[in-house]
Amino acid sequence: MPFPAEVKSHHTVWVRTETGRPVPLRYSVDGDRLVCFGDGPLRDVPSGTRVWASVHELANGPPLVSFPALLRQVDADAVDANAVVELLDHVSLGRTSTEVARALDAHRHRRILELLPLT
Repeated sequence: MPFPAEVKSHHTVWVRTETGRPVPLRYSVDGDRLVCFGDGPLRDVPSGTRVWASVHELANGPPLVSFPALLRQVDADAVDANAVVELLDHVSLGRTSTEVARALDAHRHRRILELLPLT
């Protein structure tokens, strides 16, 4: 199922597991999927877990849309480099192209999750 039309890049998604508190995550869109890093607050949540997702224009703003989703770990090499760069838009990657390439490669080894909307 495609994600709702309100899901666009450079937004925040709040993810809540059945037993956890909602956590805000920066996300980006990679083709037809919503991706985020999964090594922070979601590091202990296993791939295949059902979650509730709420997309916000601003981190603490009202939700644009909420939906149930399946959280699934994806191979970092399967995620477009531009999507990873969008996840890191708020992080300095370096001053030279060599530094940026090295930093980007280091971040591509992080756990990456996709949120698949459920009907």
